[in-house]
Amino acid sequence: MFGWESPASGLGSSMAADRASRQRLPERSSLPPGVATGRPSVPFTVLSPAAARRTLASPTLLLCVAGVVLPNLLSLGALAAGIGMPPRTTAIAAYAALALVARSAPRSITIAFLLAVAGYDATATIALLFNLAPSEIATALQLSAELKLFESPLYIAIAIGAAGVLGANLAMLTLARRTFARGNALVMAALALAFGAADFLTNTSAHYRFGTLYARGKPIESASLSSGFRSVAADAGQGHVLMVMVEALGLLADPAQHAILLEPFRNSELLRRYTVTTGDTTYYGSTTAAEMRELCDTREPYQAILEGKSLACLPELAATRGHRTVAFHNFTKTFFERLDWYPRIGFQKSVFGEDMTEVPRRRCGGPFKGICDVDVVPLIARELQSATKPTFAYWLTLSTHVPIAPRQGTPRLGCEGGGPVGQVEVCYMMELWVDLFKALVDLTADIPPTDILIVGDHAPPLWSKTGRGLFEPGKVPWIRLKPVPQAQAKAG
Repeated sequence: MFGWESPASGLGSSMAADRASRQRLPERSSLPPGVATGRPSVPFTVLSPAAARRTLASPTLLLCVAGVVLPNLLSLGALAAGIGMPPRTTAIAAYAALALVARSAPRSITIAFLLAVAGYDATATIALLFNLAPSEIATALQLSAELKLFESPLYIAIAIGAAGVLGANLAMLTLARRTFARGNALVMAALALAFGAADFLTNTSAHYRFGTLYARGKPIESASLSSGFRSVAADAGQGHVLMVMVEALGLLADPAQHAILLEPFRNSELLRRYTVTTGDTTYYGSTTAAEMRELCDTREPYQAILEGKSLACLPELAATRGHRTVAFHNFTKTFFERLDWYPRIGFQKSVFGEDMTEVPRRRCGGPFKGICDVDVVPLIARELQSATKPTFAYWLTLSTHVPIAPRQGTPRLGCEGGGPVGQVEVCYMMELWVDLFKALVDLTADIPPTDILIVGDHAPPLWSKTGRGLFEPGKVPWIRLKPVPQAQAKAG
């Protein structure tokens, strides 16, 4: 009468209620972790394979991958590996725009757009990296059969990486567009903007501001003018003159490191016979631009010569005043059409790699493989020794063309550990430059007194950001060896 139930009846009611409550519980898979099993919840959730696939298939995530991550994957990898690349602001924006266009455009339009953007990206990057104008890139590609590009492991890796990224991006844009078409365009645009800003801040460098196109409107500077060599070479004097343009000889920013290169010119025997002066000059563009700078005192491209433009080039001036003129280059005669335009600027004789049959069989260089620089010096010596009239000689070297082959110079600087500059590739280049300079110093003892100008064409276009940072942006050094009057009179 007080509402008391027997233990048996209460137990039965409790079990019935428990069974009813279990029947009303939702499915276990829809509960937070720990509720269905009675275990306490944990502060993180481990996604099941199905949930992970759903996350990875998120339309917004796929849109970000297609528009930002995938097309710039090679640049991200280069940055992680310490490889320097110029800023790619325009290309980054173009890839993001392409992902938006691909959501509704026909596949053929998407493919054409992708190939155009990738072509622009590659061309602009190479042009800034190697100080080239787009037209010079086209010329180099036409002559690519002369190059051994795939002898460079770096070039092999870049080629494979670029092909893989392009193929993956093409597949993403054409096969997954129905999914990423539902993605949030604002999120992708924000990511592209952030990545573009980071790329610009990270990769902007003064070293990329001295390409051919940057020379417009800039006053001409040259070592031949500032050193006084040009006036001597164009004079009707009785002495020989020699200009040596050294491939990729940049001006090392650290004076102590630069002094290592100049050590051969402190030779006491040389200083008894020659006055040595040094300086630097500004460069714009690649090697052919440097040749036009020093030989013709102009920023006109060499193609202007082939098109019939008349310029006051030093070999022609020297020839009109009685000098015999001869050019040497230890690479192929067809590269950048030197066989055609050298005679038009006044060279009466040209000796290219194909003509140097008397030199040792060994070859130096990476993709630009040819006769080793030090093996060309005896040819120049014989030319000047046998000359019966004053001679203007010009030599464009080769062995230090980037990328170089390692361990081809005399191992004097301990380059395996980075040497005095702390960077292996630059150290190997320095060993080759020192070998060349020592050979030229030895040359002066074997030839009649000769006014000599040694000058770099441009700083080395290194992929390494650390390596580029060792050089002064836009500057190349020059060294002039001028015979002392007593030695010249004695030789005469």
